[in-house]
Amino acid sequence: MTFSPTNITASIAANALRKSTQEIDRAMERLSTGKRINSGEDDAAGIAMSARMKASSLAMRQGLANTNNTISMLQTYESAGQNIRDILIRMKELATQGATSLLTINDRLVIDQEFNLLGQEWIRIAATTKWNGTAGMNVFNNDFKVFLDDQASSMTMTFKSWDPTNLTANQNVSGSTAIMADDNNGNTASAWGFAKVLNNLDTPALGNAKSHSHIQSLTASSNAVAKLDTTITGVVAELAQYGGYISRLNFTADALLDVATALDHSRSIIEDTNYAAETVELTRAQIVTQAATAMLAQANQSQQTILALLK
Repeated sequence: MTFSPTNITASIAANALRKSTQEIDRAMERLSTGKRINSGEDDAAGIAMSARMKASSLAMRQGLANTNNTISMLQTYESAGQNIRDILIRMKELATQGATSLLTINDRLVIDQEFNLLGQEWIRIAATTKWNGTAGMNVFNNDFKVFLDDQASSMTMTFKSWDPTNLTANQNVSGSTAIMADDNNGNTASAWGFAKVLNNLDTPALGNAKSHSHIQSLTASSNAVAKLDTTITGVVAELAQYGGYISRLNFTADALLDVATALDHSRSIIEDTNYAAETVELTRAQIVTQAATAMLAQANQSQQTILALLK
């Protein structure tokens, strides 16, 4: 038997023990953190892919939150718009009632009072309906953007003004393009006006008790029916637009959630610990460590024979 004073056998066993200890440390780190990649040395390419996927997933989920918030806002506007639609329907009912010769001036003043109050409520709802402090329904906005994902994709929406006094063409739900006028509602394109700044039609006049948009006469009532038809048509079209936006955003939300979930799954495969595999690896490394420890002890013991020859 040849003995080496450098104890090569012990060196081999010690090296095997060092490697198995490193494998135990790595397996325990992965099992305790739940991450397969804990540093760049574990998987340099994997850590880069994981970071990109995580960033994309988070952006998608924020886009999902943006989408759901916008749907909530649209539903708020839609609910308020439906109330205004119902107000307009009641106003048309009153105008239809006033468009008959059976009523006296006093009768007309009574129904005009309700007609005017409903118009004022229309103004109030449009002015005060807001979501998170953003512009109310009485403001035209053709550049409302919703950022959807991490690819700079956005959805741009147009919201018309519900303000009955708005007269800018293509910017209001009533279809108005002309200034309000005391024309017995003869021009369907004239803006609505419910401020009582004019004398009523009673004789003698009882002070300022008539608005530009009144139904105190048979003619004004008859014309109001046609004017309200135009306004109701515009209101329904805007509500339909809201419905279209909501429908698209619901599909967008589903798609964003699906993609974000798929990205998280892909990232998990790359980054997260495979507990079954790592448990097997830990057990294997522990067995190797125990065997290497035993072999190192035996290698060191075998060198004692050469020392006995030197005595």
